[in-house]
Amino acid sequence: MKFGLLGYYPEYEHKDMETITFSSDRTILEYDILLVDLKNIFSEYEASSEYNGLPRITDHDSMRLKKDLDRRKNELKEFLESGKSVIVLDGNDECVYCYSGNKTTSGTGRNARVTYLVEDVHSMSLLPIKTSSINLTGKSLDFKNKKIGESLKKYTDYFEYRTIYENISKESILMTIKDTKKVVSYYEKIGNGLLIFLPDLCFNRVDCKKESCLEKKYYNDLTKLNDIFLENKLDLPLYSKKYMLPNEEIMINDIKKNKIKLNKLIEEIENKENVLLELQKEKVLFTGSGTSLEKNSVKQFKEIGFSIEKYDSYSVDEDIVIKYKEKIAVVEVKGVSGSATEKHTSQIVKWKSEYHIENDILPKGILLVNAFNERNLEERQEYFPAQMLKYAIHQEICLLTTIQIYNIKEYLKNNPNEKERIINEIFTTNGVFKGFEEWNLNISKKQDE
Repeated sequence: MKFGLLGYYPEYEHKDMETITFSSDRTILEYDILLVDLKNIFSEYEASSEYNGLPRITDHDSMRLKKDLDRRKNELKEFLESGKSVIVLDGNDECVYCYSGNKTTSGTGRNARVTYLVEDVHSMSLLPIKTSSINLTGKSLDFKNKKIGESLKKYTDYFEYRTIYENISKESILMTIKDTKKVVSYYEKIGNGLLIFLPDLCFNRVDCKKESCLEKKYYNDLTKLNDIFLENKLDLPLYSKKYMLPNEEIMINDIKKNKIKLNKLIEEIENKENVLLELQKEKVLFTGSGTSLEKNSVKQFKEIGFSIEKYDSYSVDEDIVIKYKEKIAVVEVKGVSGSATEKHTSQIVKWKSEYHIENDILPKGILLVNAFNERNLEERQEYFPAQMLKYAIHQEICLLTTIQIYNIKEYLKNNPNEKERIINEIFTTNGVFKGFEEWNLNISKKQDE
């Protein structure tokens, strides 16, 4: 029996046990049983600092970690579905922060500041199920499953739990803290295999020979758990499939039909989740700045009816050129924590001048701003202060908010005949564009629960 150890380090060395480096290309699929410690699987990745009190993995190792996690998760699922057991001996979730692959830029020129966006990554996501755990330690426990008690009771004095599991169905519970309902051990059937959460053994190393033998016996007993939980699994010869008992074929066909329905439902859910994700990305219009805000703003202009003549998210040139029929406009998009400023308007003047020189056409200037982007929508103040309005009017610049452009897009979905009028108003407005200002025209706020 070959044991694979993923992030798990026994007290003593035993033959037929091999440690698997999480990031290595060594597959887990060749082992007969896998022992996992979720608290240790990320230990090999380098942290450059802390974020929110947790390790911030370096940018290089962030990409490695996420890639390795996806690969190991797929392997683990295949391992379980093949009928093998995965034993989790420490189910405490390890959380680290990794570079998400996205960044935002605020300011321009020498004052530009790049912020690398991070995301939390959890060791618990390695598992093909969702479970909630709490870090609590202790030794006293009760067996809630008779067969498990018969098999593992001899280790009671050596058990040490380090994890409490929440919201576990009663029939899956194996052990609890003594005289309580706090779960320290349970199991899940995954495919043909078992995912089992168990406490580890703790030794004082007074009698190493005895303790080493006891630990080895414990691991050997773990290999028998499949027989206990999967005792109803049939191992019939292939020729038995040629013969049908009463109602057997009906049940087989019903199961096939239900599986088809289930797969179709899963596919529908996945499609809706993808649509939801695309929908939620539009929230960057009132939360974001930098490239992500620019990209979504360009998308809004396109859906309104403009053609995008120039935009490159990778270019150092920040100007955006849009066109409607024969009319040209240059657009500056800004996401800021305060109000718009005269400096933003000056940037539009620069883009207008450069376009005029290069193309002998004087374009319209549009300043699109997501101001006060760190505040709740209902708490935001005037986007365009009075001191910049005179300059904007003089330079023939239309001042728009990202909320307005979103509201216009949504309005035109139901009123496409209004497109010509609204776009012409954008081209003829010097100063603040009037209309569609209210944030709650198309956005609602959830009531406090």
